[in-house]
Amino acid sequence: MSAERKKGDSPENPATLAQRTHALQVEHFRKGATRDLEVRRDALRALLDGLERRENEVLAALEADLGKPAVEAWLAEYHFLRTELKLTIRKLPAWAKPRRAGHPFYFQPARSRIQREPYGTALIIAPWNYPLQLALSPAIAAIAAGNCVTIKPSELAPATSDLLAELVGTCCDPAHVAVVLGEAELGAALLEQAWDHFFFTGGESVGRKVAEAAAGHLAPAVLELGGKSPAVVDWTGDLELAAERIAFGKFVNAGQTCMAPDFVAVPEMHYDEFTGHLDRLLRQRYAGENPELARCPNRRHYDRVLSLAGDDATVIGVDDPDSLRLAPRWLRADWDHPAMQEEVFGAVLPVLPYPDRAAFIDRLAEIPSPLALYVFSDNPDFADLLVRRFRSGSVCVNDVMKQAINPELPFGGVGPSGHGRYRGRHGFDTFTFTRPVTRRPQWPDPFSQAPPYGDLLDRLRRFLR
Repeated sequence: MSAERKKGDSPENPATLAQRTHALQVEHFRKGATRDLEVRRDALRALLDGLERRENEVLAALEADLGKPAVEAWLAEYHFLRTELKLTIRKLPAWAKPRRAGHPFYFQPARSRIQREPYGTALIIAPWNYPLQLALSPAIAAIAAGNCVTIKPSELAPATSDLLAELVGTCCDPAHVAVVLGEAELGAALLEQAWDHFFFTGGESVGRKVAEAAAGHLAPAVLELGGKSPAVVDWTGDLELAAERIAFGKFVNAGQTCMAPDFVAVPEMHYDEFTGHLDRLLRQRYAGENPELARCPNRRHYDRVLSLAGDDATVIGVDDPDSLRLAPRWLRADWDHPAMQEEVFGAVLPVLPYPDRAAFIDRLAEIPSPLALYVFSDNPDFADLLVRRFRSGSVCVNDVMKQAINPELPFGGVGPSGHGRYRGRHGFDTFTFTRPVTRRPQWPDPFSQAPPYGDLLDRLRRFLR
């Protein structure tokens, strides 16, 4: 069983657990046990079957950890993973097929090709906000690529972590895929092991530690972080449509989504109309007695988000500190507001009016590059200008998050929002490296050169023009 901590067991020393898990997978990979495509597809099929049999358990675990509404949990975690598993199982043979390559004529006779090879052992450290999706989605890619995989889920989502461990433990050999459960000490111990690939989703401070650990082992690392992804509404934007789509993207999972709109910028002349639409929509959706809104993972996060909102925010509904459910809020902000100094990552939406478009774009270009840029405009030239001037990991025009949940598109950040890409084929490429292979027969070489060279240089100059 790959769940390396079972309920009722005394916890194993984190350092010992990390060393043992790593050593087991290193040996398994060295034996070539994951090189066969059907071995990889069998593991993915087993995960798909196990996930489908636990559909209701998935929803229950996510409700227990974060109070996720069943629709949000089903779409963003269960259905998303099922779709990615089916896509990967179906297309893996095509993704893994070697590609023929040319070569100079004087290599003849020869055949050259490029094949994609697994790195070896991969460590995946997952966050709490989408605890199943963001653990298994990179794991699906790493398994498809032929790696051995160790997943460290977040201790802040214990019910989902236990379910993940049970799911993987019944579907996979722990030498191939393992889930290890523990606190921050285990995470630190895992980073000391010489994994061949590191994958981390979470905050910037821990991301730096993961990058340092990967550099120390001379291994590649993918960092999926976040940042202040702006939603910019132009003079020509449909304000009601923009408010509707931004409100959904911002407050799904209580704003705890790395590529959610972090703030919205609207022309000063349209501020009242836009916020009127926004306020009406939020009251329709969340002002009742039992709003379908996820909650914060702990009191520290709850208090942090609450402090960013300040006292002037418009509150939709009632806070419930006991259940850690924070009522949605929107507020008028400027560039100096506390909610504009860091990623909000919660149910608070700053709305920033701008009087001058050119000055606004100049100021926007100064903020660190986030995961996403959202533009609401009927003017293609304005959208193109913003895309050119503002660097982000992805772009979506007249909607939110569609570019990030499409398994056919790469997902990832740039600069402070991370680096590396995954999802679908792009995840397979991330967890493999390109390996050139040239084969030549044992025939006499018509283009051989060896001392004594004589006038060979003159002939080469004439021949190889």
